[in-house]
Amino acid sequence: MQRYAAIDIGSNAIRMLFVEVYERPEGVSFKKLTLVRLPVRLGEDAFIQGRISEKKRRQVVQMAHSFNYLSSIFEVRDYRATATSAMRDSENGKEIIEEILDKTGVNIEIIAGEEEAEILYEGILSTGKIRNDESYMLIDVGGGSTEINFFVKGERVAWNSFNLGTVRLKEGIQKEGSWEKFDAWIQEKVKEYEPHYAVGTGGNINKIYKLCGRSDWQTLTDDEIEDKLEYLAGFTAEEMVRTMDIKPDRADVILHGGAIYLRAMRQGGIKEMIVPKVGLADGLIRSIYQADVQEVTD
Repeated sequence: MQRYAAIDIGSNAIRMLFVEVYERPEGVSFKKLTLVRLPVRLGEDAFIQGRISEKKRRQVVQMAHSFNYLSSIFEVRDYRATATSAMRDSENGKEIIEEILDKTGVNIEIIAGEEEAEILYEGILSTGKIRNDESYMLIDVGGGSTEINFFVKGERVAWNSFNLGTVRLKEGIQKEGSWEKFDAWIQEKVKEYEPHYAVGTGGNINKIYKLCGRSDWQTLTDDEIEDKLEYLAGFTAEEMVRTMDIKPDRADVILHGGAIYLRAMRQGGIKEMIVPKVGLADGLIRSIYQADVQEVTD
């Protein structure tokens, strides 16, 4: 048994995941010890001001100190920490990463959208629930960007990243023509690869999935997503928090997130979505473990 950890610094929140890995004759299993979600919305600074504020800069440094304490308690063997769209777009992003390394020793990688999609894709495949004889369109919606992957018979065949994220849409700062490029690319790739299912990842679709009463890999239809979004649109963000157990920093973006998933499905003519409830942090854990296994075999 070994313990691993991951940090996912996104545009809408920061996640720290701690996992225990068991190697058994029947295969490897990953057991979540704890997931800490911090409501630090870097995208508000990055996408509007172009840089991360001093307040949020301090919060990210404090997060890294906390990660060190938790890693010590959980006796973590190894970790991987990444930052995505908001840190990529901030003019002081690299400077903050260097400060964190200097003050805490935590090494954070700013990764490109392509690598983000690859890590997530590998994490989903490792669940063993994706069939090798099927084709899928993976939709991952974050605060700053949306990644679309197409994979056929277990192989990723096409990928693209679009600056269409929940925080960008909330603030009305998506670039002109973004939706048209999004639609056209999906239509082109769907025609080529003919996916039978969508696979949705990200906090917003996870919440919509739960609100629809789904669990254990049950599929969700595009009509069900649309109906739930129409229902949620009848509530204010404050009412969602009070009556539906939706976090405040989820309530004000869930409609934007749901709209992106629904639009991607409709542009692709795909009726059913699988929601594996696997995120970037899960993929990071698996990438560390695989690297350790490879090192031992070499």
